[in-house]
Amino acid sequence: MKQSLAHEILVGLCAVKNGSSSALGKIEPITPRVNYIFDTLIDLGLADKLNADIFNDSYDKTETLYYMNIEVKFDMGTDTSVMFIAHHDVNNPHSDNCQDNSASVSNLLSLAQHFRENPPTKTVHIVFTDCEEFGGDGAKRLSDRINEGAFGTVDYVVNLELTANGSNLWMDAENFEKENSELVNVLNANGEFTSVRTPFNDSVVLRKHEIDSVCIGTLLNKDFEQVLAKGYCETWSLCHKAKDSIDNAVATDMDNFVEFLIKLV
Repeated sequence: MKQSLAHEILVGLCAVKNGSSSALGKIEPITPRVNYIFDTLIDLGLADKLNADIFNDSYDKTETLYYMNIEVKFDMGTDTSVMFIAHHDVNNPHSDNCQDNSASVSNLLSLAQHFRENPPTKTVHIVFTDCEEFGGDGAKRLSDRINEGAFGTVDYVVNLELTANGSNLWMDAENFEKENSELVNVLNANGEFTSVRTPFNDSVVLRKHEIDSVCIGTLLNKDFEQVLAKGYCETWSLCHKAKDSIDNAVATDMDNFVEFLIKLV
């Protein structure tokens, strides 16, 4: 059986610990996790294949905050593009942060490898955002760059959170007027989604800047039943805690989710 690339990357990422929480603000932008993402992209051959470039000009330094967004582009020469994002920063530096948000970062790295070997039909941007745990400053910077035209015309931004396990798809469409979202229609056309209300995430920032973005994730059957009954589940309560460990990840579920993401392009 072929080993899961997403899970293999996740094992390495969970073993890397940042020195502090991004929620504290004043942290160095080049954290151990940032270095791991850079190194993985280079190991996967994504620095010089299919015009996929790694950008770090999203770095900003102020009196209160340092941050680093990592951007990868698969330039297919199309007029419009699709963007996938996942935040790489952490709230608890002593946790694996598996669900929040190591698994999503790993899934996007696996997705990038897929597009390296199987060029997408349109331009794709994959962005690993910083400081989601500090009010979404990385997403604010990304929003400005999108609206300034740095990525050309972006049709929509798919935001990944809590994607370590499960086959039940959810989206945070209860947080906004979903009738105005092209992405909601695309998601529903490709999978069976349950709309939920979620806490803050990077999509909240993007939508505030009039960018079509939806946060999506997966749930195990037991968690799905809890969400339907209560609007929340025990697995989500593990976020920011030491119990958010790699033991919660299911390799086959991660691979299946990456296969779903491919259909969104």
